[in-house]
Order: sequence, then structure tokens, then C-alpha cells
Amino acid sequence: MITRRPITCLILSALFISSCAVFDSAHQQQRTVRIKVLGDVSFRARNPNWRDEARGLIESASDYYEREFDIRLVTQTVSAWPEKDRVPSTPELLARVKKEFGSPPTDGYDLIVTFTAEGINRILTTGRPRVDRIGNCSQGLARYVVVPVTKIFRYQGPNSEPEFDVLALVHELGHVFGAEHVEDSSSIMHGELGYRTEFDANNRAIIQKNRLCPFAK
Repeated sequence: MITRRPITCLILSALFISSCAVFDSAHQQQRTVRIKVLGDVSFRARNPNWRDEARGLIESASDYYEREFDIRLVTQTVSAWPEKDRVPSTPELLARVKKEFGSPPTDGYDLIVTFTAEGINRILTTGRPRVDRIGNCSQGLARYVVVPVTKIFRYQGPNSEPEFDVLALVHELGHVFGAEHVEDSSSIMHGELGYRTEFDANNRAIIQKNRLCPFAK
């Protein structure tokens, strides 16, 4: 005969094991994106600690994406490129990155993010961020991003308010996961960059849908 106490213990044990399984399953669903970071001549020239700055920008964007979408961005390497040539045009810089690093990666990265300080102004006309294409699951996610940085950035921790340059990076990473420009002036995916910090519902759903998709070959 089984008494109430053993039955209660069995039920509690089953619930505990079930909750652990749910937690492990959710934890395993976190997406890790391995990033190769490039700093161009202009980005490197204005800050001797540009490598730390680049890592901080990625870390700050990662704080946002991990909190909102359970996507973790990990800086795999930080390199100086181009080593000498200044490339003032972000479309041209993006084209050169794709040409130089277009073969399958050999050092274990998923995405290349290039930081530049060329052509900077507050409304980002000639120097606006660029992504190679809008990512989608059938063709693979986008693999190349160029982001102008308007001022020297110092990482302030996971709870700090995202600065303009971090929001520009968050916006462009949204394109990587399939988000598109919208007319909603409150969305971070509005065509004119500003200090918006939230995704609209449709683009949020797109990123959630694409968050585990493979990157383009």
C-alpha cells in the first residue's frame, strides 16, 4: 500500500525533473553567433584601444539580442583590415569585404562585422550602415555588415542604455535575421536611424522565426 506522503514525493520529483528538462531545453535553444570583427583604417586611427572598442560594441549589441531574442553574439577575432587603404564609401567597403572574405570561413565565424569611421554624420547619409542582403532561412542568413561609428565607444555593462552606434548595429543585425525597414516611426527598423530601442511586432516575429537559421554558405 502506498501512503500519501510517498505519492506526494513522487509527484514533486516528477514535477522537478520535468521543470529541469524544460529549462535545459530552453537553454539549449540559445543561438550563438560567432563574429569576425574588422576595423578599417579610419576606425583604428582615432582610438589606440580600437580592439577593445570593437569588442565592446559587439558585447553591447549582444546584451540587447540575448535579452530580447536569446541570441548571443561572440567576438571570435578582431583584425585590422584594410591594413592601409582608406575606403570612404560604405558600399565599396562592403563589396571589398565580400570579395576578400567570400570563400568559406576557416577560423570558425558565422558573420563579419566591419567598423568604420569614414563618412560620418548624425543622419548617416553617405556613411549609413550596410548589410549584404536581407537574411532569410531558405537562402541562409546574411554574412556581411558594415557599420559606421560616430564616436569612441566604451562598454558600460549589460544594463546601460544603448548608445546611437549600438542601436545602428542592432538595426543592421536585424537585417541579418530578416528584418526589413518599416514606416512605424517607433520601431528600431524605421528607415531613418534614430534613438529607437524597440522592434515592431512584425519584425520581432521575423527575427524569432529566423533566429536558428543557418548562415549563407
